[in-house]
Amino acid sequence: MPKSVSLTRRQVLALGGSALFLRTLEAWAQGEALRIGAVLLSRPGSEWEARAAEALRMGLEMARDEYGENAALLGQRLDVVLREARDREVASQEAERLIRQEEVYALVGGLGGQAEALMGVAERLRVPFLNVGDPSDRLRNEGCRRYAFHLEASAAMYLDALAAWFVQAGFRSWFLVYPEGREGQALYQRARKSLLERHFGAREVGRAVVAPARPDFRPVLEALRRTRPQAVLLLLGAEAQLSFLAQYEPLGLPAQVTGFPYPETQTRAFFAASRARARRAGAGYRAVLWEAKLDAYGARELNARFLERYRRPMDPSAWAGYQSVKILYEAAAFGGGPEPARVRAYLENPQTVFDVHKGIGVSFRPWDHQLRQSLYLVKVSPEAQGAWDLATLVGELPAIYRPGTDPVERLDQIGDLRRESRCRFGGGGWGATAG
Repeated sequence: MPKSVSLTRRQVLALGGSALFLRTLEAWAQGEALRIGAVLLSRPGSEWEARAAEALRMGLEMARDEYGENAALLGQRLDVVLREARDREVASQEAERLIRQEEVYALVGGLGGQAEALMGVAERLRVPFLNVGDPSDRLRNEGCRRYAFHLEASAAMYLDALAAWFVQAGFRSWFLVYPEGREGQALYQRARKSLLERHFGAREVGRAVVAPARPDFRPVLEALRRTRPQAVLLLLGAEAQLSFLAQYEPLGLPAQVTGFPYPETQTRAFFAASRARARRAGAGYRAVLWEAKLDAYGARELNARFLERYRRPMDPSAWAGYQSVKILYEAAAFGGGPEPARVRAYLENPQTVFDVHKGIGVSFRPWDHQLRQSLYLVKVSPEAQGAWDLATLVGELPAIYRPGTDPVERLDQIGDLRRESRCRFGGGGWGATAG
């Protein structure tokens, strides 16, 4: 049994309140150590990917230390074992080593296109995996896995939120730019759905397909001169978004330009580069998973602790890393222990609710294991000098404070609903033991 300890009010609150503390104490009575494995990107493909990977590591380490203290109060130990991988093949190898040799009960990762490989290992060895870096809808649909859960928002969620914000602000005519290939085509089709099926009056006035590696934007810019859209949506990677902005800026066209929010495009460093490439067009509106200026729901304290520790704002990847440890810690403590099947069952239980500092209890959707949650809209400042003032929080969706509505229904306003999902977990519903 854990030794008797004296807890401060702050420590009890950190464990979720006195009732949850008692449940934690009972769950940990067997003296089990908790070990979570994280696979990080060792060779980022760009400076922006490197910044996101660095932020993810920071969030993991901060959560390890904070929740490790909670574990120590109960006479237990929480370990977050970090490994690096340069590509998908190495990521798979490191994940298997973490499970077989380090005996982790859950995995975290997914930046740099490694999520699918990690999902495969997790499914084969029946260990829960939290995707914190890949928004691809395919991983939530035909590529879904029973042991995979998605803390990173889906592409459908981001696109629904962007469409809602911009259309409600009066931006009705859209030009879409997307890369060649299956993923680019999927993003384009989902963006059309977000605009044309969900919003009366929104219309597509043009589109352009570009080569992802070396995009030629001259035909795109000429089409923009002709069509004069109110909004341009770049369904492109980070460097291609920056390249477009640099070429678009001299035209002086009035359209608002925004880009698809891959994790690497949500950092303060990327915002600074966007503004540097295009002082006007690059200082627009961006969708983010988290904002360092969020000032309610316990977010103020979380952001302040991160700022004090690292002397920089908490980028979304840092928030995702932190919450992944928090969620997995709670799943083991409150779900009956760190046995992977129990953790998976706790995560997918419709009655399980997590506090991720976004003001409302969130849960994983049973049909695709996507975390329901709010997203945020920020405005990049054209004049700010420091990183903190570089972005201003201007919007939140769904609006969690709206009275008289069910929280689950409210959060399901963005993203694919059950009737739209192509995910099949092999027959078993919640609570089934099949892998």
